[in-house]
Amino acid sequence: MKRLIEQAWKRESGAAMALVASMLVVLMGVAALSADVAWFYLNASRIQRSADAAALGGVVWLPAAVGTANGTAFDIAFRNGYDDADPDITVTSGVVAGEPNQLEVEIRAIVPTFFGKVIGFDTMAISRRAVAEFIPPLKLGSPANQFGNNCNPTQPGCPAQTANFWANIHGWYTIRSMGDANASHCTSQADNPGCPTNPFARDTGYLYGIESGSSFTVEGLDLAFHNTSGGSPTGDPIRTGDRGCEDWGPSTASDCGPTMVVTLYAPDPTPLDVSDNAVLCTATIPPQPQAPAAGAYNWVTPDGQSCWTQSGTGIFVLQIRHLDPVGATDRAGLNRYSIRSSSGNLFAIGDFSIYNNTVGSLTQFYLAEVPSFYNGKTFVVELFDAGDADNGTLQLVDPSGGVFNGGECRLYTRPNPGATWTQTGTIPAGSPCEELVTSGEYNDRWLKFELDLPATYSCTTCWWKMNYVYSGNVQDTTTWRAYMIGNPIHIID
Repeated sequence: MKRLIEQAWKRESGAAMALVASMLVVLMGVAALSADVAWFYLNASRIQRSADAAALGGVVWLPAAVGTANGTAFDIAFRNGYDDADPDITVTSGVVAGEPNQLEVEIRAIVPTFFGKVIGFDTMAISRRAVAEFIPPLKLGSPANQFGNNCNPTQPGCPAQTANFWANIHGWYTIRSMGDANASHCTSQADNPGCPTNPFARDTGYLYGIESGSSFTVEGLDLAFHNTSGGSPTGDPIRTGDRGCEDWGPSTASDCGPTMVVTLYAPDPTPLDVSDNAVLCTATIPPQPQAPAAGAYNWVTPDGQSCWTQSGTGIFVLQIRHLDPVGATDRAGLNRYSIRSSSGNLFAIGDFSIYNNTVGSLTQFYLAEVPSFYNGKTFVVELFDAGDADNGTLQLVDPSGGVFNGGECRLYTRPNPGATWTQTGTIPAGSPCEELVTSGEYNDRWLKFELDLPATYSCTTCWWKMNYVYSGNVQDTTTWRAYMIGNPIHIID
């Protein structure tokens, strides 16, 4: 009996070993397959991250520089290990059809397997794509090659103009309530270094973009500040509406007032940040004596240097600011001017300050270009110290030429740049987006319009305008912003 039991045990032990051996083969196969699956997902994740990075890095050059956008995408893919010249890697980049601000990047790579070779799979192909969208700064204030007037529209002999304003920048120790929200460093007590400080004042001035695609030359009209001097007062009949130190001193010295600095920067993906842009040309313009008579308007380069002539693609940035004051004679003053490019388009970016100086029942100002690809998004317009010269109506005019009524329009106000916005009204779709204002109502205050653009929003010439519907005087200094709500650079697919 003992012998029979031992023999049976040996037979069962042999069967178990065969079963274990079989299971080991299966488990090793599963382990091998798991290793290759993990390898697949690791590579897929790497490729996806690289496609995302390439799309995000390239899209910031759209829509103006498609070649640079694609080149940047290929370079980022290369630096992440995916070289399109490698026969096992394919990188493609291109603008999404019908969406000039979207870039699609696809990376395809042939990846070797570890254990798949046993069953005939030496490699596996992995493909991932990414679509990035860029919401660039809107072009503001001018659809042409000029920002500001050629001459004073209130004076005889001045032809009809499209601007109806001078560009504006206030001296350091002027009061914010005079209309410049960003350059004025005082909330009261003009020309006083001890004045209550405007906490949101900045020293970077105002930025303007130039898009040409060919050679262009930058010129200015009355870029220098002109104080009252030589028996000639300041004001529109003399120059562009500069107001001098006689208001805050008083002083009739010809060197009184802010010193201007004009700088032209090379294009880069972030035109609103010039800290990393290459400087192409710069000029320092001290105050000058007042012109002796009306009509003294001349277009000239800021200082005669040849570097004011440039060429190339992308948005060149022109910065106009004033130097920090170093004495009692350069602390205040309101400087008004115009600028132009000999070709292409010159426009404000981010925000701008202007001096409206027209008289009439209806005055239109170019506000912002909002292309069709912004359909379905929210368009925001912020106005500081606007329309406080008289009683009237402020209207948002869409590219069709009518007051916008295609979507809901919400109104907000706040007392200063740092305060919380308070909603004051909602205008439903079908009703005109406008605000009735009384004289002084928005003095030193912000007014905001939020407009929901319909999904059907479409335009060919896509410039919006601001209507001032006033019975008389609209001479007023104000600061405007316009932008789209949303993260400016993001992955959408």
